[in-house]
Amino acid sequence: MLLHRILNSLQQTAIYYAVIAGAFFALWLWWRKRPGKRKPLQDKPVEASQIRRELFTSIGSIIVFSSYLPLLFLLGFGEYTQFYPRIADHGWPYFFLSILLAMVVQDTYFYWTHRLMHHRRLFRWFHLTHHRSTNTNPWSTYSVNPLEAIVDSGAGVLILLIVPMTGWAIFTFSIINTVYAVYTHLGYELYPRGLSGHWLGRWINTSTAHNIHHAKARYNFSWYFLFWDRIMGTLSPDYVGQYKAKW
Repeated sequence: MLLHRILNSLQQTAIYYAVIAGAFFALWLWWRKRPGKRKPLQDKPVEASQIRRELFTSIGSIIVFSSYLPLLFLLGFGEYTQFYPRIADHGWPYFFLSILLAMVVQDTYFYWTHRLMHHRRLFRWFHLTHHRSTNTNPWSTYSVNPLEAIVDSGAGVLILLIVPMTGWAIFTFSIINTVYAVYTHLGYELYPRGLSGHWLGRWINTSTAHNIHHAKARYNFSWYFLFWDRIMGTLSPDYVGQYKAKW
């Protein structure tokens, strides 16, 4: 039964990731063949050997992402979650609010664990694999070693423990989570030029911000938002200038 659940989860995770990252990768290839139409965030080329390595290392992370919840539920984790079965139990306004709350929890968890994994004593064991991609593309997204994948999976556990969510909200959040992760590794910017200076947009994380993180291995540790980076002083001082320069 456990093996069946893990295999089913593995199939779903692999399909979702392949479809989402594959779609973004098609755009990435299209833009590469039409220089001048949209500027890449780095001039450094992405070699085929890098993409092959990323696809290979993604296998381990996909296995981890697919296995942790079936294993936890086997151990009785389900009775501690805030899951509720019907949207009507809390209504549609809360349905959308729960997704936003999950994004905030995800962003906060990721910021602090991400900074922790950059500690000099932990970096090589947890995060070095991901940072071998100094210029990213969609397949860089899941290119992490199994230890980092385990840490990253903790966000989902925390969300299920503290945020009441229905199944459809969890599914929607999972898709948003994957799409945004792939977008931040795209290597191209999709948001409009004025976003970085807008009163609301200045708090939103972008592909530009995360690409700077990969290029310099410092600054810009966030997932969805830039709240923590701005509050903690870890936003790159070159971010706004580099964002505007790519338009």
